[in-house]
Amino acid sequence: MQRRQRLIIGIIVSLLFLYLAMRKIDWQELWQAFRQADYIYLLPALALLLAINWVRAYRWRLLMYPDTHLPLPQVFRIVNIGYFFNNILPAKAGEIVRGYLVGRLISGGIGQALSTLLIERLLDVLTLVVLLVILIPLVELPTWAMRGGLLFGAGAIGGTIVLIILSRFGRRGVDWVWRLVGRLPVVGSPRFKAALQNLVDGFAVLTMRRLLPGIIVSSALIWLGYATFNYILMAAFHLQYLPFWGAALVLCATGFAMVVPSSPGAMGVFEWAGVQALAVYAVSSSVAFGYMLGLHAFTNLALILLGLIGLMREGISYSQIRRQAIEAAQPSEAETPDAQSALGS
Repeated sequence: MQRRQRLIIGIIVSLLFLYLAMRKIDWQELWQAFRQADYIYLLPALALLLAINWVRAYRWRLLMYPDTHLPLPQVFRIVNIGYFFNNILPAKAGEIVRGYLVGRLISGGIGQALSTLLIERLLDVLTLVVLLVILIPLVELPTWAMRGGLLFGAGAIGGTIVLIILSRFGRRGVDWVWRLVGRLPVVGSPRFKAALQNLVDGFAVLTMRRLLPGIIVSSALIWLGYATFNYILMAAFHLQYLPFWGAALVLCATGFAMVVPSSPGAMGVFEWAGVQALAVYAVSSSVAFGYMLGLHAFTNLALILLGLIGLMREGISYSQIRRQAIEAAQPSEAETPDAQSALGS
């Protein structure tokens, strides 16, 4: 599918979900929510967002093993640059940018870098599943939401287990799989096999006992940080009377909703998911939408600003990235269809 078609479909999906999120709001109540908000809370929220991205950079560097020599501040800047491009370009282009920038610096090149990003994405999904399981006895979730999240999570867990097992066998494991799928159209191409081999090689890091505690703890800190970030913004919109796990529920809802193809920044999808989560606590559509819109706008603007700072500190221009990373990556879409589709989800 061409990039323009993806963009058009994403915009249509975003507009649809934006309509669903806004159709019941009272515009006067929405205005009051923004007028009466305590924007001083944005300062600690920004500090926390910086800390979260720093921990993300630390975890990502662990996943690059054995190439863990990169300076953590540089990895942090590349994380921010990736979020910048995710928020202004479609199809999670920021992940391709991150893979390109780090791929120039590690021995495995862009293939290894993209495999670490896929592992990172799976770790995030698994952490969300654990969080959802924790929330089940604390929140009366709609049956469809609980089943959908657990089903999606079960698939992610199953896929992760398979890849970890394959990583124990290395090339022999990939060769064994290839006897089963090697004759299938598209999937059976040598390029797809090379991409699978990169992914399996990357998953070997999850079998290393000395690295696993850092990966697990940092994953937990990242998502605990996001839940706290949500709760701080709740206080800004005078929703601090809600329990902390209400902020965690918003996090789960928006996290799982991000798999839906949408416009850059996931506008509409993000708001709708959060409004549905807050409906569990009988928060009015107007106040819930105001909070979600404020949360989303502040997060995206902060990440864009951090990304611009990262570009300047790395001495890289926007046009240079578009030319060297995004456009240069187009041929590799055929070479790594599994990585491209997963990173773009």
